[in-house]
Amino acid sequence: MVLIHVLALFASIAGDTSAPANAKPLPKVPAVKFAGDAGFVSAGGNTSVQTLNLGDKISARLDRLTFSEQFGMVNGRSKGETVASSWTGTLRTDMAVEHDVGLYASVTYERDTFAGLASRVGTVTGVSAQVINTKSDKLVIEGGVSITTQDGTAIGTSDADFLGGRAATAYVHQIGPRASLAQSIELLPNFRDGSDLRVNTETALLAPFTHNAAIKLSYVIHYDGIPEPGYLSTDRLFTSGIQVTL
Repeated sequence: MVLIHVLALFASIAGDTSAPANAKPLPKVPAVKFAGDAGFVSAGGNTSVQTLNLGDKISARLDRLTFSEQFGMVNGRSKGETVASSWTGTLRTDMAVEHDVGLYASVTYERDTFAGLASRVGTVTGVSAQVINTKSDKLVIEGGVSITTQDGTAIGTSDADFLGGRAATAYVHQIGPRASLAQSIELLPNFRDGSDLRVNTETALLAPFTHNAAIKLSYVIHYDGIPEPGYLSTDRLFTSGIQVTL
């Protein structure tokens, strides 16, 4: 029921395109933005390892609505065998209600067979607020409710469907005129089972070397309170590569 009420509020605001009389004007941002990441490591000789990571984020703004798509993939091979394979994709819509507050709805697909996850689809609706917005620091907090469906790779594993929540923060600090350090934390509790808490964190450093290109270092941690049978609860991933923005 909570999810239905949030979606109804989202729809009612979408139908009212008039801004409140005392509302601050929305900041002007580019209509379409793109950021693409790529990294590759190949070693030969005494060892044979190839690792590829790709990612992108595209966003488009139309009046008070912002539509975004985000994708990430990591694939690792050693001696001709795949030893890591992770895929994530998200579609999201944000609606600005006031200058620093908005509503959002998203759907995320995940697949990581080396963590025992055949597929996980999560839909979230909630509220976001930018609580810090200065020249050097930005902080966004988000909260919402979710519905998750997931399936493990093990034979005999049954599908799981449950109502949950989402609490997240995203912080960006400008180190210099163009370099930045970002930290995000996402908590995904399962309302049906309190021990089934998932936590995702990412620490990322961007160091531009041209106007549209930067070196990106990223460290990601995924924690699952109830991992698939036979698998560990925590995965850690460090990637390095080039990010191009348009």
